[in-house]
Amino acid sequence: MLTLFQRRSRSESEPVEENLTDESAPAEAVGEDKKARKSRKDAEPNLAHGWTNGERLKSLAATGLVWAFCGAGVISFGMNLLDGGPTPQAASVEVQDAGQSQRVSEFATGFVTQYLTASRDQEELVSSMLAKGAGDSLSLPSQPATIGAVTSGEADQVTENSWIVTVVVEQPATEEQAAARRYWQVPVVTNEAGNIAASALPSLIAAPTSGDLSTKRSDEVNDANVESTVNTFAQAFLAGQGEVGPLTSPGSGITAVTPVPYSEVSVSSLRAAQEVPSSPSEGDVVRIQITVSATAVDGSKTQLGYTVDLRYRDRWEVAAVNPTTDEPTTEGEQS
Repeated sequence: MLTLFQRRSRSESEPVEENLTDESAPAEAVGEDKKARKSRKDAEPNLAHGWTNGERLKSLAATGLVWAFCGAGVISFGMNLLDGGPTPQAASVEVQDAGQSQRVSEFATGFVTQYLTASRDQEELVSSMLAKGAGDSLSLPSQPATIGAVTSGEADQVTENSWIVTVVVEQPATEEQAAARRYWQVPVVTNEAGNIAASALPSLIAAPTSGDLSTKRSDEVNDANVESTVNTFAQAFLAGQGEVGPLTSPGSGITAVTPVPYSEVSVSSLRAAQEVPSSPSEGDVVRIQITVSATAVDGSKTQLGYTVDLRYRDRWEVAAVNPTTDEPTTEGEQS
């Protein structure tokens, strides 16, 4: 028996996806569409590591922005320099900078020392500490000066960037003249970068005087109990004779000077601005200025001045030594 098999057409053996094409589309168009889809498939990125690429791109973008801002800042700064426009004005000086004042004082002290101890042919050492345009015709003596201790006084700020400093120089005795203390004044300039220079050579000035300054002289204290307390305290405080604690008010915190500086101590003067009550009450306080005559172990003698607050508590006790308050304190604090 003859069996007939129907031959499957070529189109039936093609992948199913080909049947999704428009039947009316020409064969050539179908082929081109397949190639395009294959090309797109090959060009698709590996999505398994897509987050790595994304973060990398974000990092690159952020880095680019940072460099862009930095570049903009540099360009802006350079434009300001080239433009030469006005710089921000600093506020007027009201309170001196303690650190800057100290640096200016130290510079002035070194400058005066260098100026006095330099000799001819060493002008460059002094000129290097001068601001430009100052001391162009500097001429030093053939022999340097012999000086002792050099200390600086307070630096007075004149403007934001200028100071006047007084420097004290001890001049030892020579065959020609006796020992003396000389006062030199130095004008100093500074800038925001921290540079310091002298704007002129040092000038020798007269010693400062007290002028019309005066202080009211207190009245002598003639109270045996006060005198006894102060004398006993001074001997314990400065000469180690006895204990300080029993002579002071509770909570005063006063302790003796150690090591013991003197072998003998006596109070030569007691003065008070207010009257010491003849019959004191509990809690009464008086402020006493005392002059102490002290003898050191080597026999040398000196005078010292102290201000003490005395508080009454059945007897007079020392409540404070050199108090920092304007009024006598009832608690007593050692300054």
